[in-house]
Amino acid sequence: MTHDVAGVLDAVARFAAGHGVRAEAPVVMSHSSNIVVHLAPAPVVARIANVTAAGRDRPDRSLARELALTAHLASLHIPTTAPSAELPPGPHEIGGRWVSFIEHVSLAPVVDDDAARAGDALADVIEAMATFQDPDGLFDRSLADEADVVLARLEGRIDEGDRQLLLEWRDEAFLPAAEDAQPVHADPHRRNIGRRADGELVWFDFDDAVCDSRLVDVATLFRSWPAAGMVAGERLGIDVDGAAVAEHVEQREAWGGIWGQMFVLELGDEHAAYAAAALARRRR
Repeated sequence: MTHDVAGVLDAVARFAAGHGVRAEAPVVMSHSSNIVVHLAPAPVVARIANVTAAGRDRPDRSLARELALTAHLASLHIPTTAPSAELPPGPHEIGGRWVSFIEHVSLAPVVDDDAARAGDALADVIEAMATFQDPDGLFDRSLADEADVVLARLEGRIDEGDRQLLLEWRDEAFLPAAEDAQPVHADPHRRNIGRRADGELVWFDFDDAVCDSRLVDVATLFRSWPAAGMVAGERLGIDVDGAAVAEHVEQREAWGGIWGQMFVLELGDEHAAYAAAALARRRR
């Protein structure tokens, strides 16, 4: 899935040119779960399913969920990276990959002092996602459902003993269907929020979005940035020191351990240490 990057970038550039958008100086912003490319000088970013395409049976649906959610957030004036107005947002199958187009927003990394505002901003996003209407039935999966697809795709590709360890972890750590299920970001960590030039904080990268408890988002943020997660929990009336959040943190650890194996397979040794550490943690 991760090979022939130049070929898919060329196909994306030709698609854009066919719609009157010329990518004269494209910039690869990220090459990981997705290949994220600013089609400079146009204010457009192409999001190309990469490792996510290897671990999902319907990567087009994941991109569609992201586009639908961010369009909804933008309609409510929640800062985000909205679907592109310059190109048909998609998702499109281009060069053998699933691709979506969003607006380009220049973002600076957040700093420790942004924690309270980041937590507040995530609470705004969670509350706004709860009002999302889903006429197309995009949000038909939970985090556990997505994990099952990844585990099935790992069969025969990793050591079977390691896969059995992950299956046991999934059975113990993943939680039953939530009664309060709603669309959630599912990956709101510190690298998925940035600061616009006007100082506004912007949550982005919604392609992991699923239908699950809002505890998924609060616990994920609390796990990676406790000060921010605490603020989000307080806003939403969630006790981040309680058992429910602890259970969701463990679920997020299992989620990372499962996906870590796919990252090693698709991107190589740069992810090997994380994947091995996750398995070692589980063995302990």
